[in-house]
Amino acid sequence: MAVFKRKVFYLGGFDPRGARYYHALLAEQVAAHNAAGGQPEGVLDLSARRRVVGNAAWTIRDAAGAVEVDHEFLVWDDLVRGAWVKSSAGVLARGLVAYGHVLGALKWRLARRCPKGSWQAVFFPGLAFVAPVLAVALVWLGLRGWLGNGAALGVAGLAAAVGTAMLLRRLPSLWLLRFVIFNDLLARRRHRPELEARLDGFAARITAALDEDWDEVLLITHSNGSILAVPLMDRLLAAPLPGHFALVTLGSCIPFVGLRRDAAWFGAMLDRMGGFAWLDLGSPTDGACAPLVAPCLGRAVERPEGLVQLSPRWFRYCDPANYAARRRDKYQIHFDYLRRLDRASPLDYLGLVAAARPLAQSIAAFEAEQHG
Repeated sequence: MAVFKRKVFYLGGFDPRGARYYHALLAEQVAAHNAAGGQPEGVLDLSARRRVVGNAAWTIRDAAGAVEVDHEFLVWDDLVRGAWVKSSAGVLARGLVAYGHVLGALKWRLARRCPKGSWQAVFFPGLAFVAPVLAVALVWLGLRGWLGNGAALGVAGLAAAVGTAMLLRRLPSLWLLRFVIFNDLLARRRHRPELEARLDGFAARITAALDEDWDEVLLITHSNGSILAVPLMDRLLAAPLPGHFALVTLGSCIPFVGLRRDAAWFGAMLDRMGGFAWLDLGSPTDGACAPLVAPCLGRAVERPEGLVQLSPRWFRYCDPANYAARRRDKYQIHFDYLRRLDRASPLDYLGLVAAARPLAQSIAAFEAEQHG
């Protein structure tokens, strides 16, 4: 039996956690998969991490010898930590500057075509951090009797402050606000120059793999990694891409930069996207992305040739009670693209990377299940 050999390059989001965390997350999925009987991919073995040309890598094999996967984690978490604003006051101050740029540069007519929940995720962190300040001011002014009914105003302000604080504990607002700050700098090309050099290195690694003996080469991006996939793909498209290459974007955030007037350079790159296999998975329940929105929204070609957009349909692969609980955790649901849920899906993470079949067949199997 011939072994299906796949090379995976994984580009994660704006996350200071590195390869160790994501290798451990994958190990959990493999263990759960094997404990459930190892179907449909068969019992899987995940190797330890190793270093390779500045990145991290590990191997996935099945017990039957049908598939061999070399999974390379593209390292940029050190740059995330370098851009990570550490103090809450600094996050708030820089966040307000970033929101000023977003409000002035966003193409609002086109932005209305994105789900409301996506923009709520973008703008809520700023409101969430301003609200307690305003609430405390109301408490102080009310107690001093400087505004109308001082006691009522003080109680209302105190209730608003407590309510907002409780809400902030349930939402990853500081992380989202740092996400806004980073992408504002990226849109205006004020990001650290080391990022460009890192993307050059990623492109060189992928280009080299395209000349090696792989049945399939996948570039899989998650969250903010989908935004960086655009300049990375622009580098790769300098030469024709072979048919065994495909891009996968999970929880894509591309419109958050693509719809800014001050990111014309990014729009020009979007105009060059297309002509290769591209799977874009986005769930309407994931508020931290722009699910199923045309990735090149507002460009001459909004859905490039080769693009397939699908929802992961998590409710079909989760027990009802478990699904309801997962939906309440908006932070964790953004990472469910990387998990296997209660039942296997052809397009969950193990289905994408560890199946002995090309991506096109995984897509076909998923669509057959949805219509079955």
